[in-house]
Amino acid sequence: MTVCNEIQNKKKTEENNSDNDRSRKDIALAVRISNIGVEMVLPAVIGVGLDYLFGTVALFVVLGVLLGAVLGFWQLIRIASKSDNS
Repeated sequence: MTVCNEIQNKKKTEENNSDNDRSRKDIALAVRISNIGVEMVLPAVIGVGLDYLFGTVALFVVLGVLLGAVLGFWQLIRIASKSDNS
């Protein structure tokens, strides 16, 4: 194998590694964003169940929506601040 071939193989390997790192970061970001969706919806769904269980009219749903909104925006702010720092 010539030196030129070795250099080309090394460059290809480095390019593949950088592509893998980027795709891992993209997947991690997608997972975080999905978690935000779950954090915003799940408290409201739990609130529906609690309203049904206790016979209240939309009390726990409203509390769940408020809690979900706070959690969701908090996570969005954390993600945005991490992307600004890096």
